[in-house]
Amino acid sequence: MLQSRANSTTKAYLRVIKRFLEWCERKNLSVQLPFPVSTVSLYLFESHQSCASSASLIQTHAALKWFHSFVPSLDRNPLDSEFCKNIIESAKRTKSKPVAKKKPFSSQIIRDILDAYNKEDSNLKDVRIAALCSLAFAGFFRYNELCNIAPNHIEFHSQYIKIFVPRSKTDIYREGNYVYISASGSRYCPVSVLRKYMNLAGIHDNSNLPLFRPLVFHRSNSSYTLRDGKMSYSSCREILRASLKQLGLNPDDYGLHSLRSGGITSVVRNSCNSVSERLLKVHGRWKTDTAKDMYVEESLDNRLQVTKFLGL
Repeated sequence: MLQSRANSTTKAYLRVIKRFLEWCERKNLSVQLPFPVSTVSLYLFESHQSCASSASLIQTHAALKWFHSFVPSLDRNPLDSEFCKNIIESAKRTKSKPVAKKKPFSSQIIRDILDAYNKEDSNLKDVRIAALCSLAFAGFFRYNELCNIAPNHIEFHSQYIKIFVPRSKTDIYREGNYVYISASGSRYCPVSVLRKYMNLAGIHDNSNLPLFRPLVFHRSNSSYTLRDGKMSYSSCREILRASLKQLGLNPDDYGLHSLRSGGITSVVRNSCNSVSERLLKVHGRWKTDTAKDMYVEESLDNRLQVTKFLGL
């Protein structure tokens, strides 16, 4: 039953369940599944009073609902009661904050990054930044996808590369996905930048270590080598912020997801709708058009097209 969710989800849910059981003991309430609606609703109500955002309460509700699903003879889950649902809706309305959406990367920003960090004499640290940004931009990669790619997941062909994505947010059964990136032959080609990074780092094509790894600086010859293990989210984000700041951009306007949203936004704007919706979803590992469309930032000209046909 514990394996019915992802490991990270299970760990988070178990922490919530532990707090709930401790709360029941402090209140001298019976600790036995299934709990009555009055008990779980009171716990949700008290959590609503103390939580800073709706997200924590939504997670609490989901964890307790999952916990009660362990009872095979349960006709109705107490977390499905209208009272519990109303508490969650109340939290969404009163504790939700406006989403500060990050800007997508433009093709020009990627070119500026490559101009700055992919020079002839660039060191491994700089080329790693160039390869990371260009690959994430071209492959519409999430951070969790990018950090789990190993060299043995990549097949180099004369005109393109084929990347196996072992773990993806939407691939819950680990069936795997493939991402194809064409080689443009230009100085900004993500395939050539990736190959340069691997050659400079001494990465073998059959290696099963993460492609992007932390660096070790050697003072003796002022050079860098790769360490084992993958880059953390915070390290990757700080590297990106530092590179944007050096280019004169405000790093607060962008995040790691800006590479993913920037990639699809650039394709939509430059392709004039010649790339099908199905191919965009396959390339970005999106399940629905709604999920995909959230990442596309429409240009001002396209937004103005609507009111140009008002007949006024």
